[in-house]
Amino acid sequence: MTRRSVLAAAGGGATTALAGCIGGETNSGSDQNLETLSDIGENTAVSPTPTGSGTAPALERALEHATDGYDRVSTSYGEQGNAINENQLDVGVGTLMNFSIVPSWLQQIASTVDNLRVLDVSEETEQAWNDDDRLLIQPAETGQIDNVDAPDEVPAPTFAYNFVSRADLEYDTVYTFLETLYEQKQELAEYNGILATYEDEEFWVENMYDGVPFHDAAADFYEEIGVWSDEFERAGGSASGGATGDTNVRMRTSTSTTTAYTANQGMASAVNNGTDDLFVEAQTSQGTEANLGALDQEDAEMVYIQNWSAQEVQDGAGNYSELDFEMAQIVHFYDLPWFFIADGGN
Repeated sequence: MTRRSVLAAAGGGATTALAGCIGGETNSGSDQNLETLSDIGENTAVSPTPTGSGTAPALERALEHATDGYDRVSTSYGEQGNAINENQLDVGVGTLMNFSIVPSWLQQIASTVDNLRVLDVSEETEQAWNDDDRLLIQPAETGQIDNVDAPDEVPAPTFAYNFVSRADLEYDTVYTFLETLYEQKQELAEYNGILATYEDEEFWVENMYDGVPFHDAAADFYEEIGVWSDEFERAGGSASGGATGDTNVRMRTSTSTTTAYTANQGMASAVNNGTDDLFVEAQTSQGTEANLGALDQEDAEMVYIQNWSAQEVQDGAGNYSELDFEMAQIVHFYDLPWFFIADGGN
């Protein structure tokens, strides 16, 4: 069971991938042989996820610890391979969802870009990352990616995605949801492969957010299955009732094309097949700010956010200062560790 500091990221929706940086020659004519993050220089074209994405601020912050500067470009995930081959991009991004699932677009890049390499991280950079309480750093086993020259393991800035609710959400609604999901945990992978991690009871409370309490029903449930920690906090204030047979649980993640949404559909199906006491509906969303707005307006019962956004909420940053409810944690969803990759050169 892991307790981590909150990673910072601004509101936007979550991507379904973990990113690594991918590189080649740029139009500047540079012929860079990148092996570590520290080899990145002012003329290195780097896309630490597209500009405006929810993950970009944290990865930009991580790069600040590793290099004195770089040429910030913005390339979508699916276009990175072409950008590398056309010498428009030196460093791009890839992913290992839940530290093990390689997304199809990264597989395609690895098969079409020659000599793709995972950039190593110096001990100095790793220490700086670990000293930065805005970053969550965890080891990613990059050696499992086919057709890539990679260290067996690299430290990776990581996003933890969890479901949260209002603290006053009905007690029985939350408890029945968790209890039914738990009863289905051996079969969840049949609904969606990413849900296989729920077979491990410790996963349910991994990488929970410091300073954000648990919903009362979640706290009781985790005590009963033996994964509650004295470091966790209870929110208090949950309403009685719920799970009466006509109770709807609207769960929002991100857009319909993401793994997050399809995994949530699988989760909803598993719960709905396991109980008649409530009905779970997986809903789409345009991002974290929209998700939290839905909780504020009681247009959703549970939404997912990531750890950087959780810190933004606690700090009352931007529009989050207008939220008028206490947020409570329900359950861990998945992790996205980001690593950097580059063209190994000719």
